[in-house]
Amino acid sequence: MPELISRMIERGAKIRWHCDVAVTHYGDADLKRIAKAKGGDYTLANRHPPCRFPGCPGIVTFKDCTSQFPVPLDTITDRDDAWWALNDKRRAQLKALGYRIEMGKWVPPEKGAPR
Repeated sequence: MPELISRMIERGAKIRWHCDVAVTHYGDADLKRIAKAKGGDYTLANRHPPCRFPGCPGIVTFKDCTSQFPVPLDTITDRDDAWWALNDKRRAQLKALGYRIEMGKWVPPEKGAPR
């Protein structure tokens, strides 16, 4: 069962968010603010809100960085149909915006280039 926000706060967890489009878009999750807005019974597992950087089409994933090795909070993996469905949906959305993959990273469309 995914860990609740209230439990993360109790144990002093350090949760970081990471954008799926831009590797330079990341930050610390404000667990107390999230708990205030969503309630202590909320979980970050399998949640993918929009990237916090204005104009970025990315979505966010969360990792527990409390210990030496970050642990993804998502419970779905590439062995689950839900993971593949999300992956296909994201690929279609970003390609429709003109993004392309180069060397395993999403690259934005060139300014002024036709889509």
